[in-house]
Amino acid sequence: MATQESSNNETIITQLFGDVERLVNQEEYSKALRSIDKILQLNPTDNDSLYCKVITYVRLEKYQNALDLINKKFSNEDQLIFEKAYCLYRLNRLKEVTELLSKYHSKGNHDFGTRHLEAQVSYKLEEYDNALKVYYGLIQESNKNDDNNNILTNFNAVKAAALFSGNNINISKNYAVTDSLSTYELVYNAACVLIGQKDLNKAEKLLLSAIKICKKSLSEEDYSEQEVEQELSTINVQLAYVYQLQGRISEAIEIYQSVLKLKSTDITVSAIASNNLVAANKDTELFDSARKIKVARSNVLETKLFRFQRRTIASNEALLLLYMHKYSTCQEAVRKLLQIYPENDDLYLILASTSYHQKKPTKTIQDLQEFVKSNSLSLSINFALIQLQILQSNPTTALSTLENYLLLIKDDSEKYKPGYVGLLVWLYEQVGKSEKAVQTLEKAGNFWKSGVTSDESTSILKQTAAFKLKTGRYQEAAKDYEQLVKNDPLNSHALAGLIIAYSHYDISLAEKYERSLPDINNIINTINIDVESLEKIVPGVKKSYIKKPDTKSSEDPSKLTSNKNKKKKKRKPLLPKNYDQNAQPDPERWLPKYERSTYKAKGKRKQQLSKGPQGAAVAGGGGGTTGSANIFGKSNVSSSTSSENIVASTTVQQEQPQQQPPSKPTPSKSKGSSDKNKKKKKKGGNKW
Repeated sequence: MATQESSNNETIITQLFGDVERLVNQEEYSKALRSIDKILQLNPTDNDSLYCKVITYVRLEKYQNALDLINKKFSNEDQLIFEKAYCLYRLNRLKEVTELLSKYHSKGNHDFGTRHLEAQVSYKLEEYDNALKVYYGLIQESNKNDDNNNILTNFNAVKAAALFSGNNINISKNYAVTDSLSTYELVYNAACVLIGQKDLNKAEKLLLSAIKICKKSLSEEDYSEQEVEQELSTINVQLAYVYQLQGRISEAIEIYQSVLKLKSTDITVSAIASNNLVAANKDTELFDSARKIKVARSNVLETKLFRFQRRTIASNEALLLLYMHKYSTCQEAVRKLLQIYPENDDLYLILASTSYHQKKPTKTIQDLQEFVKSNSLSLSINFALIQLQILQSNPTTALSTLENYLLLIKDDSEKYKPGYVGLLVWLYEQVGKSEKAVQTLEKAGNFWKSGVTSDESTSILKQTAAFKLKTGRYQEAAKDYEQLVKNDPLNSHALAGLIIAYSHYDISLAEKYERSLPDINNIINTINIDVESLEKIVPGVKKSYIKKPDTKSSEDPSKLTSNKNKKKKKRKPLLPKNYDQNAQPDPERWLPKYERSTYKAKGKRKQQLSKGPQGAAVAGGGGGTTGSANIFGKSNVSSSTSSENIVASTTVQQEQPQQQPPSKPTPSKSKGSSDKNKKKKKKGGNKW
């Protein structure tokens, strides 16, 4: 009886395993899990069904359930080591994964799966050296495996991340691998590597190719339109980033906005697109940028973004606060970020900028000097300090800052870069140390003279020759210009400098080389210089003050010259009808009639004039004894007073400070009577 029951159970288990296989192939993992549980009810210790359950949990992304099952049912620590490490990896318990794999590999176990997982964990921990080393070893063995494309894709992703993070790994030399570029993932990651290497034109072509391959391959695999858009959004955001680096800001913004409108966009892609859009808008659309940066700073993204990505987003958020003039909030945010990212020089510059934007340059310089003490090798902080010191007309302190910075640089190829040398020479010139400037140029020139002409040596030699020519050392300048002409006989600038140097002490040599200069007419025709408009430009005068020529090109030139000779018709003056040329004009013709000396008031007008307008004073002074000014407006002046006397008597005197309160003026009877007349008019209903 027991034998028959066990045989029945085996039959049922076999059928259930068949169901599990069919459901897994159909990706019906939840139903497959129920069938596995039925098997375990019949045989709780069956290792095959337990393993199937672990894999099903992984497919359902129930990593904690899978991990608990492994720890409970598989006591041997070497059992399901890859599955256990993978669950820990997906739960972001990366240190535990590292410890588990290192212990496993120390026993001599170096299977392909665990090594691949080790490389991926190193990538997530941003340990790019180890990740590249492991992946490079896996690629050498990839002929034995079918996972070649997957390994190459991840390998390129590590290279791109290393370049973006600022890691100084020589990828082209140490990890040179020829990619097949057969999938859109490979093409995309290869483009990311080119972006990290600053080869934007090639990266753009590869990204456009990746978009085409992605559309074609996913449509053949019957992906939905929403899934295709989600996969393309990653490539499109990277393409927009390339446009942004190329200066094609409007195209980049358009792509970012279109990606953010999609509902199916991955949260990581949305965060990067939002951050890049904020960076593209700079100090415009500030309130919209504030909303976008909140999306990029979501706590959910803490484990999905790399450290350098989180650092960039945090810096942009602080910079946005600066643009919005929230200085105290900005300072508080930056100080918190410096505890997390002390290596980020941009945060120090933002913190110093808060004082500068509040018009406190002295405080800004003090802050930067403090930052330099703890970041002495920081190029950006040192040069920000030098720039501010120059703006504050302190070339001596700026020179001291630059000299201290260059003393810390041990590599001469870095110390004698043309940019550093040019700034150092200029500062020496500003403080009156011409000899030191020449010595600096000679040291740099001697360093770069390595037998082979390089761009650096040519640049230094140009600076040296120009400085010697400027300071009157014509023979020394001529020697340097001779070297430049010898290296490049077609260098017209060096040839012109040589002729100028010779002209100060040997005219014959200057004339000899003068014949080698290109014809000026050929130069004008080549670069399309308008000589006539150039001659009209006056130094120090704005363009708006210069009269523009007539742009009517359709007119005949002969008509234009004839029009210039024609005189403009003068407009006839407008004269009164009864104008008499011989009569003397009335000197009071510009005054209103009631203000003229010949005017005689009649009736009610006469009563109003006796009162005088509000604010006017009668002849002889005002109501007070303070020496108030006499203002002759509409005063009752006798008709015998001439206009010249009136003008002479209207001199305004400066009012003196009061010594005693003024006496109240006696109200005029005419004022009261006129008020009474006004009331009567209102009562009668007459309209004024």
